[in-house]
Amino acid sequence: MIKSTPLLNKSIRSQFFKMLLFLVVSFLIIIAAFLVVVNASQNALQQKREQMYEKSMLVDELEENFNGIFFRARGYYAFQNEQELKLLYENLENFEVLLQKFSQLDLTEEERGLYNELVDFHYNYKTVTLPKGLSFAKMGDYEALRELSNSGANDLVNKFIAYTKSYKKKTDHSLNQIFSKTVEQGQLFTFISLMISGLILLFVGVILRRVLNNMIRPIEQLTLATNALASGKSIDLGNLVQKEDELGILANSFLKMILSIQDKEEVLTTQNEELLAQQDELQENQLQLQNSLNYLEKYNQLNHVLTFTLNKQKLIDNLHNYLNDIYQYDTSVLYWMEGNVYATKGLSHQSAAALVENFDMDKQARLKQEKSFVITRQLTANEKGIAQESYYAYDLYSSVFNSKRELVAILMATREGHPHNDRDIDSLNGLLNRVSIAFERILMYEEVEKSRTLNQTIIDNVNEGIQLVSATGDTVLINRALCGIVNLLNLTTETSIPKKDWLQHFQKCSAQPDELIEFLEASIMESFEETRKCRYCMTAEHEIFVEVYATCLFDGQEKVGTIFVHRDITREYEVDQMKSELVSTVSHELRTPLSSVLGFTELLLTKNIKPERQNKYIDTIHREAVRLTNLINDFLDLQRMESGKQQYNMETLQLNEIAFEIVNRFRHEQKHNVHLIDKAREVYVNADQDRLVQLFINLIGNAIKFSPQGGDVEILLENKNNSIQVSIKDEGIGISKQDIAQLFQKFKRIDNSLRRKIGGTGLGLSICREIILKHEGEIWIESEEGQGTTVYFTLPLANNTITFDEEDVMEDSNGLNIMLVEDDLSLALLLSEELKSKGFTVIHHHDPKKAFEDTLNTPLLGIVIDIMLGEEMSGWDLVRALREREHTKEIPIIISSALDEVKEMVDQFQIKKYLTKPYPPEEISKLFVK
Repeated sequence: MIKSTPLLNKSIRSQFFKMLLFLVVSFLIIIAAFLVVVNASQNALQQKREQMYEKSMLVDELEENFNGIFFRARGYYAFQNEQELKLLYENLENFEVLLQKFSQLDLTEEERGLYNELVDFHYNYKTVTLPKGLSFAKMGDYEALRELSNSGANDLVNKFIAYTKSYKKKTDHSLNQIFSKTVEQGQLFTFISLMISGLILLFVGVILRRVLNNMIRPIEQLTLATNALASGKSIDLGNLVQKEDELGILANSFLKMILSIQDKEEVLTTQNEELLAQQDELQENQLQLQNSLNYLEKYNQLNHVLTFTLNKQKLIDNLHNYLNDIYQYDTSVLYWMEGNVYATKGLSHQSAAALVENFDMDKQARLKQEKSFVITRQLTANEKGIAQESYYAYDLYSSVFNSKRELVAILMATREGHPHNDRDIDSLNGLLNRVSIAFERILMYEEVEKSRTLNQTIIDNVNEGIQLVSATGDTVLINRALCGIVNLLNLTTETSIPKKDWLQHFQKCSAQPDELIEFLEASIMESFEETRKCRYCMTAEHEIFVEVYATCLFDGQEKVGTIFVHRDITREYEVDQMKSELVSTVSHELRTPLSSVLGFTELLLTKNIKPERQNKYIDTIHREAVRLTNLINDFLDLQRMESGKQQYNMETLQLNEIAFEIVNRFRHEQKHNVHLIDKAREVYVNADQDRLVQLFINLIGNAIKFSPQGGDVEILLENKNNSIQVSIKDEGIGISKQDIAQLFQKFKRIDNSLRRKIGGTGLGLSICREIILKHEGEIWIESEEGQGTTVYFTLPLANNTITFDEEDVMEDSNGLNIMLVEDDLSLALLLSEELKSKGFTVIHHHDPKKAFEDTLNTPLLGIVIDIMLGEEMSGWDLVRALREREHTKEIPIIISSALDEVKEMVDQFQIKKYLTKPYPPEEISKLFVK
């Protein structure tokens, strides 16, 4: 406490603060005094300049108004102008105001005398001179005016003008003197400012010198002392330690520190050596810790693999790599016997495979007894390589057992020149004991996975769709059948399908979404514990009718989920629909003919009817009975075909012969012209004749039935791809494209007004398809609504080979059409075969009227006509009609008749050839072959 007061009084901070405070106070006093003097001087000069300027301005205005007074007076005297008189009075008033302002200024004696004279003038002029002059002017006494003017007024004006001129000169001179004085003061003030600035710089220099002496130099001395101490030299602080300020204290402390350091230098040196020794030991320990850490990290990775890996190969690879990192084997094989899985080091794939496949059985037996053992062997010359001295290899064999003490894995490892110690073997055995647990876990997982896969496979192969829903409503299991039924394929990639997603899917695809969603949500609820059923229809791509029943899944008394079983009942639904349609159709189709049979029979039994009417009624009863018989036969045929009990008597048949016969059956049709176009070279097929006749009759009957307005029914035979193709084309009401695919279903009838009027059971096309399928053929339909229908079917040829080039036949027969108008089927068939053998297309007609209509639309190479044809039109009538039409008169005509030739008719109608039956068929073909 005694030394603290001098330190405070002589400290660097206090010295610097006092000096700075003195400098600032002195500078502020000098600046303030200087500013006061400058301001006072400038204000005095400014005030004097303003007063002189104001006097000068007032004198100028007085002069101007003074002159105005006399000019206005003279103007009035001369011209008697009242405006001049008015302006004169205004100048007098202004002059009086200016004199008043002038009197208020600080005036000199001279200025005060001028002011008094002007006041007297103004008073005398306003009260005496001006009134006299005005009266003289009014009287026109200009002589008196001149005398009045010479009486002294002009002298005063001249004197005032002379005074104003001299006064302006004096004012300008005074202003110039003031300006010069202002400039001189400015120069003086500038000089004084420079003196003050120099004084300030001087004070700053003194302060900096004091700072340099009191602070910088002592600091430099301390720096030099520090460098000397670092270099080991002697230290000289001079007078620095005698200073009483902070630097003196710092120097004393520094000196004491140096002495203390020197005293403890030996102690520090000794401690430093000890620290260096400890540092080496710590580095060695750190290296050991790092190795241990690496070991622990690898061990932790191995533990992770052993705990979580479920793949055999991955486990074997990771374990094998770990063992090689720890024990540094030169060659090794780790072999898992279950599944033949292994990992190797230092061996080729072939060598490793041979080693594990041919492992010594004696070594296996020893491993079961000893767990691990080592075989020491001396390396051969080939094994030593470049080594000069002989050394040994140590082959380690170690085993892994399961919980049943069965050998599951083997480690075979070799180290050359480095034996296996007991510690390594013990740690290896401990590790392999842990590995056995991982092996057990993988085997258990594989067993569980096999069971799960088997269960999933069983579930997936169940025809019903199975869906397991948890208590929260999420779907946790579905099978493949359900995915197909309800189109859940886009959701099967997820392990669990949220309740919102699968319910939304069902709602989107169901035809009755509200009812289905209500059923599903009610079944998921915890309160639901019984079994319930529901039916719904899925409409995502096509209609699928599904029946779903729900049952609960319990774990003890707790409900853990709900099982939904979805069963596709589309087939059953369709069968039910078919049954309903069958009952409806059979009821209608049976009741209609039965009503007629019963009605007409009752008439015959109860009334006396004329014989001709009795015959008509009996004919109607017979026709309706045949209709019933055909309907029943259709049912029986379809039932036999579906049950596989339908017998087929297959034989080689000529299809065009059957077609001719069928056409002949429909020759009496009034509204329809059934005709045949035969292009087929090969017509032999293996088929059942009765079934083919049934096929033709059904298809031609449909063509006639669904052409209520009449029209042509064209039957076309041609060869296609080792088969014969038949097409039956009508000009009827047609079928819409979306309905064609449904036509071959049993009891399926297109729902439109025209077809409802026509009626039928809907079995004909189903029977036709069954017949064609049994004959290994195909059947299909092409149609447009309102444009007619064409039914195609194909049958394989008997020899399954076409012996000619089909494309050449199509090209050669293009336009080579010959019409055959013949009602004798045998002859028509014979002539058709002959003409087809020569490459012609045969168009057969039995009705001359229909034949004539066909010639108008078909290009023909020639026509073969029988004379004895129909009742309405004979052969000669047809010839006459052909020759009368421009379009057909040039067509060559050949007569084929049993009657003798009529020369006149042949010449008249230009008949190309008249052939009398019988004649060789080649006679016909010769006439058309060039």
